[in-house]
Amino acid sequence: MESRKPRLLKWQYDELNAQYGNTPSIAEGTGEGGQHWILMNLLNRFGFIPNSRDQAMQLADELLAEGWREDGDA
Repeated sequence: MESRKPRLLKWQYDELNAQYGNTPSIAEGTGEGGQHWILMNLLNRFGFIPNSRDQAMQLADELLAEGWREDGDA
């Protein structure tokens, strides 16, 4: 099976990783300050449009698992 190329640049990966760490799982509740909404907004800024908190968490997990690419990589 072919591995997927990372969709995030290093700086995007770092921002997403930091926010993902601040965002509680759905089972843990909504968290302080609407961390799920902040995560969804960040994903939107990067061109990904999650339709729910669950989808945002799943998408962030997938993107982080892919790693990052350098700015010049296609």
